[in-house]
Amino acid sequence: MKQLTSICVLGVMCMTTFAFAQDSVPAVPLEKPKPAPKVEPLPEPTPLFVGDKAPELTIDHWVKGDSIDGFTEGQVYVVEFWATWCGPCVYGMPHLSDLQDEWGDKVKIIGVSSEKETKIVTDFMEKTNSSDGLVNNDRMRYTVTVDPDRTTSNAYMKAAGQNGIPTAFIVNGSGKVAWIGHPMSMDDPLNQVVEGTWDIAAAAEAFKLEAAREKEWAGFIKSYRAAMEKDDWDGVITAIDSFSDQFGSTQSLQEMKFDALLNKGDNDAAYALMEEVAQASWDDANALNSMAWNIVDGLPKEQCDIEFALRVATRANTLTKSKDPMILDTLARVYWERGDVYKAIAWQTKAVQYADGDGPMDDSIRATLEEYKATLANVHNGRE
Repeated sequence: MKQLTSICVLGVMCMTTFAFAQDSVPAVPLEKPKPAPKVEPLPEPTPLFVGDKAPELTIDHWVKGDSIDGFTEGQVYVVEFWATWCGPCVYGMPHLSDLQDEWGDKVKIIGVSSEKETKIVTDFMEKTNSSDGLVNNDRMRYTVTVDPDRTTSNAYMKAAGQNGIPTAFIVNGSGKVAWIGHPMSMDDPLNQVVEGTWDIAAAAEAFKLEAAREKEWAGFIKSYRAAMEKDDWDGVITAIDSFSDQFGSTQSLQEMKFDALLNKGDNDAAYALMEEVAQASWDDANALNSMAWNIVDGLPKEQCDIEFALRVATRANTLTKSKDPMILDTLARVYWERGDVYKAIAWQTKAVQYADGDGPMDDSIRATLEEYKATLANVHNGRE
């Protein structure tokens, strides 16, 4: 079984109520609305990479903590961009606070929000967080600022090509950007920056390579989709190989190539590729389980190598010592598709033993066992 997450998108309809005046009430002419003040667009920022001098903080509103006029020599800073409406930002606040507590005066963490009004942030800080029952102000034990004109966000986020929040920038004691990334992944880099062991040159090279990869990704996806629309499977494979040669392959790229080879009709090459992927993930039970499930659940029979699926599903089950209900469910499914119905029922029965919850996954596992048993009973009764 492969775990799936369903995302439900709710559409909200905005309704306007019109009031109609009675005939006896004279109409009042509407004033012509005043034009909104023209907002000059921010200039394009200078591109920012790891290893570059950190841009100036042009912040008007220092909501919590002391303001700073510039980066002090020898002081390490973390400039983190967040918003009150950003769930991951709110979730990560205690983590940032713990880091601030741990490092004390050696590190100054500055949270920068680009809310339009300071009051949005101050009101948020007074609220109690439902996840832990703490007031947000107590969850944010570091400097908090508001950047409504987005000048600081422009100089950091846009300049560095960062499109999502939360994003943190570590500024080292020399005033240079030492690291850029998600604050939940910041602990080790921050430790090395403070201790003076961070290899900023290697980090700069890795960041530029990733920036180039992301820039080329859009072009790759465009050519990939164009080839897919034409069923040009050789073109799809060429696009994948060209990108992989330049930036390295990933499991997702290999799976895309696997699908292209199958659609091209070259099953042997497709499963030779999957063999390489499986060997690289031979100690990763979840990766192997996903591989087996996708084969038996997502492919037509003419493209399904059931013996390969059985081998990787068995390995996943061995790694989890026959105790993971989702992996047991996958193994049972492979045996079912293979025609080994009694083995399928035996393994599915074991999956049910470990599926002792009330969630949809556990319910599905129990329902599958009943389906297998009912199908077998129909065969015995001669109705199938």
